[in-house]
This record gives sequence, C-alpha cells and structure tokens, in this order.
Amino acid sequence: MEETGTETGGQDMGGQHPGHRRHCIREKQDRQGQGAGVKNSLRSGARKVFRLEPVLFISLFSVLLLALLLQIRGARQSIGTVRQNHWNLVRNVRVRVGTGKNASWKKVTLPETIGNLPGGTTVTVSFRLQSDGSSMLFLNPVYSPVDIYADDKLIYSYGTQGTWPSYMPDPPTGAFSVKLPAHRDEHLLHVELVYTSPKSRSSLVLHSMVTGSGDAVLRYLFERYGYSWVSSLLFIIAGIIMCGLSLFYITFERHGLRLALPGLLIVLAGMWEFSENTMSVYLMHRPVLLYILGFTGMYAMLLPLIVFVQKFTKMEGSLFLSVLRWILEAAVLGSLFLQLAGVVPFTRSLYLFHVLLPAVLILIAVYMLYLGIRKKNRPAIAMFLAILVLAVAAVLELLNYYFVFTERNSILFQNGLQLFCLIILVFGCVEVRRNMELRYRNLELAHDIEMLEQSVEIQKERGRVLTAYESEIRRQRHDLRHHLRYLRQLLQDGKDKEAAAYIESLDQAIPAGTVTRYCENSMVNAVISYYAALAHSDQIRMEVSVRIPAVNPHISDAHLCVILGNLLENAEEACRRMKEGEQWVRLRTKVHGEQLFISMDNSCGGTVQPQDGRYLSSKRSGEGIGLRSVRSLAKAHGGSAEFSSGDNWFRSEICVRL
Repeated sequence: MEETGTETGGQDMGGQHPGHRRHCIREKQDRQGQGAGVKNSLRSGARKVFRLEPVLFISLFSVLLLALLLQIRGARQSIGTVRQNHWNLVRNVRVRVGTGKNASWKKVTLPETIGNLPGGTTVTVSFRLQSDGSSMLFLNPVYSPVDIYADDKLIYSYGTQGTWPSYMPDPPTGAFSVKLPAHRDEHLLHVELVYTSPKSRSSLVLHSMVTGSGDAVLRYLFERYGYSWVSSLLFIIAGIIMCGLSLFYITFERHGLRLALPGLLIVLAGMWEFSENTMSVYLMHRPVLLYILGFTGMYAMLLPLIVFVQKFTKMEGSLFLSVLRWILEAAVLGSLFLQLAGVVPFTRSLYLFHVLLPAVLILIAVYMLYLGIRKKNRPAIAMFLAILVLAVAAVLELLNYYFVFTERNSILFQNGLQLFCLIILVFGCVEVRRNMELRYRNLELAHDIEMLEQSVEIQKERGRVLTAYESEIRRQRHDLRHHLRYLRQLLQDGKDKEAAAYIESLDQAIPAGTVTRYCENSMVNAVISYYAALAHSDQIRMEVSVRIPAVNPHISDAHLCVILGNLLENAEEACRRMKEGEQWVRLRTKVHGEQLFISMDNSCGGTVQPQDGRYLSSKRSGEGIGLRSVRSLAKAHGGSAEFSSGDNWFRSEICVRL
C-alpha cells in the first residue's frame, strides 16, 4: 500500500526552484551518459568479438593444425622412400677428397656427409648417366661452391667468388637445375662435380641428386619438400592473422596486445621454416636473402616467447625471466653484428644457439613449474605444458643434428614448435577472452557505482532541501507570534476586513508544493522521488505503491537503489522514446516474509522481442547493462528477475531476499 505524507515546501530556501534542480540533475545525467559512450562502444565491440571469436578461433586453429599435419607428412616423405615419377636418383656415385696423388676414389650412397675437412678442400663427385639433351640435373650444394663438368666440359658454376656478399665466408645454400648435354655415341654422359669445402665448417654435405625433365624435378621437390613448404606459408599466414586480431582486440582491450606476441613467434617460425626449405631456394633464386631471413627467424623467435610468458603469467617484473631475455637479446644482436661484420658467420654461431635455445626453454619450463606449484600461478601451469613440448623438441633436434635421425636438420624442432603454437593459441585466446569478460564485468560494476553515486547525490539533495524546510519552519514559527498579536489587535479594533486581507497575504507567502514519502526506506524513497520528478517534468504518468522496510538485513540499501534506479531509468527512457500514445509507469512492491516482490510496468513504442531470452538494449548491441545488472543483483540476493513484453508495454518482475 502507498504511504504518503506532506511537508510544506516547493520553494528551495537556497533560492533554487525544484524545476531548476531537476534540470541540473538531468544535465549531470546527460554528461554521465556522454562519458559512458566510450564504455558503451567498448561493450558493443566486446559483444561483437564474442560472437565472431569462435569462428576466428576455429579457423586459425584449423590453419595451424593443417600446417602441423602437412609438416608431419613432409617429415615422413623425407625419412621414407620417395616414389619415383619420371625422375631418377643419381646412383653409383664416387667421391675423391683432395687432388694429390694420395687422393683416391671411393663409392658412396647419397646423401653423404664428409667430415674432418680443412676449409677450402677440393672434393670431386663423379658419376655416369644417360642424357638425351633434355635432361636436368638437380643439385643442392650446402655452403660450398661447385663447378659442374659434363664430359670434361664446364657447363655451370655456383658460388664463385664475388657472387655472394663479402660478409659471408661461404656462399649460401643453393638449389638449382642444370641442363645436361646429350651423351656421345653409345657412351654414358660422364658428370663431375668439383666442390670446395666450406671455410665456416669442417664438413661437406652432399645431398641427393635427381635427373629428369624440369617438370619431373619440380614434382620431386614438391613430393619431398612441398608439404613443409606449404606448412611454412600457412604458419606465416596464421601468425599475421593473430597479429591482426591483436590490433582488433586492443581497440577495446589493452591486454589484446598479448595475442600479437605468439603471432610474431609463429611468423618468425614460419619465416625460418620457409627460408630453410629447399623448395623456397629453388623457386625464389634468392639464396642470400633466405639465408639471412632463415637464421634471423630461428635466433629471434624465442624473444616474443619470453615476453609473452612474462605477460601471460603476469611476471613482467621477474628478474629471472628478464635476465634470460637479456641474454637471448645479446646473443641475437651479437650474432647478427658478427655476421654482418664478416667475423663469425651464422653457420658458426649456430653452435651457440644449439646449446642456448634448449637451455633457455628448459629453464623457463622449470620456472613455470615453480610458479605454478609454489606461487599458485594458474597461467604458469598452462604455460609449463607448452614450454615443455618445445623444450623436448629442442633437445631432440640437438640430438638429431649430431646423430642424424633424418636428413632435414630442423624438422623435429619445427614440429614441436607447431604443436607449441597450437597450445599457445588455445591458452592465449582463452586468456584474452577472460580479460575481456573481466573488463566487461568491471564496466558493469562502474555502471552500478554510477547509479549508487547518483542515489547518494539525490539523497544529499533531499537532505539539503529538508534541512532548508526545517529552518524555514522554525523562522515562520518565530514570526507566527508577531502575526497572531497583530491579528488579535485588528480583531479587537473591529477591523475585520483588514484582518482578512492580512490572513490572505500570509497564505500566499506560504510556499506551495509537497514532498512525497513513498516508503520507510529513506534512500529508496529519494531514488523514487528523483524519477517521479523527472516523470512529472516529462509529462509521464507515474503510479507508485511501494512498501520497503527501513532496515533489511540481507540486502543493502545501495543494491535496492541500483535495482529500482535501473528499472525506473529504463522505464522512463522507453516512455520518452514513444512517438505517440500515453506514456505511463506503474511501480508496485509487496513484502511477503523475507521476500520483496517488485513489479514494474511501463508503456513503450511497439513490441519488444527478446533474443535468446535476453532483451537487447536500444542504445547498443547486446543486452542492456541495466537489465543485466538487475538480473545479477537479484540472483546474488537469492531471488530472480523476469522480463516480459507485449503490445506497447514492458513488464519487470523482481524478487529479492530482504
């Protein structure tokens, strides 16, 4: 039932009219709404990403998984026997080390590695084959110049002095095809390859050689290296997509930049894999560029990893991780400087990174395990699994380099890196989404705080007005004795008309207006009074019948104010947006035991249709912050919130425990 009472008022004793106060409060509310515009755009962007994110995540995950499967298949092709298809492997190969009388020929099966060679040693490879004048010979020399002779006639030279930069002691790895002349008469074509062993290493690697038409050679390369080549391109694309997504995330979530770090790691890994792939060298004919990009990608890819670990585990201030990063940065910059200065080539500094990379990964994995167990750092546990996979792959790759499990030296680490990136993608997207949801909840909390601050301001304003009324009543009570004495004198003198005129002037001097008391709870009463005044100024018919106790042990006055304030604000906004029809708001409450039942009905333009059980905001995409806040507060206080709509009306039904 409605409880009402009146007190004299209407003219603010501070000299302000109530309409002026409502105007000021409305201006303040508009400024708050403008200030919240940025927040609303952030919420809108977040909701759009939440809807788009599953598609992007599944697409990106599929790209990385496809890259991994292609890489594994390429590794199996590299390890197994490649099916011949109009191309032939060169067989019956003889090798001679040196040119003196003591140099002798020996038969080898390619691929072959000849070790313990002083730099610049001449190594001759000889074999015979059939050639009809259209055959091509594919070679893959590794950091060594080579001259190709057919029947003692020079037909091609690779890596001659001056054809590569001066800061490189040896030519980069090459991959090319040479057209062979037709053999003479009934004799097979005699081919000799004269290598000069690298100055930067003590071994000469002789890869398999293939003969056949140009198309056949290309088919051979694709069957052996094509899967990992496509995999590297997919990895570069996936990394660029992740970096692009981070720029999209960062527009409304500053932690979105974290996604760029694994994206950069994936780009560097893909760049390393692409540059080292024999098919890339064969197709691009830019061996020097691929040499620089390949080693730079391999050396630098752990730098974004360490930064990502620091940010993902919130350990930016960790001295241990910072020292590891400084060591790795110094090693990368130092190796790059020494290479460009012509002092130490990448092929020599590679031995340092063979030890440094596995060691750094193992140390990070141990540190992540320590943080997870001792410091209860949950992201560190997730990171430990990913780093452990990469550390094991790095150790296996180190063993492969010296014991040669497969001809491709980097295949094991690259496979481990791809699996690592898949794990990081999952945890990275989950972490970014968690931060976005946390930010969204913070925005909701900020909205609730704004409502509370508004309620407090309303209560302060009401208190100031009531204090002014009380002062005015005391003053008028003091003056009333003088007025009564004067009236008594007029009546004693028989001046009835003068007495009546004087009473009329006093009546006009008493301020008109009322302050309504809606319920026993003063804070809730102030909120309802505020919105009732706004409704009156906007010519919205408002009916209020509420009963809310002054003291409620299970819910604070602030939360009650947030619930009622959101309901009244939404109701009056819906009324103000109406272009025709009567505007009205009806608020009812009922107390039953410890439960407070709130019923709010209001007019609105047309029929509001819910989507997925949620009523979307008219000001932004997604459910309105006010309704979401009411729903969460009702649930937190052992109640519920239901919303329904019909033809030109909207209803809110709330239940909370008092």
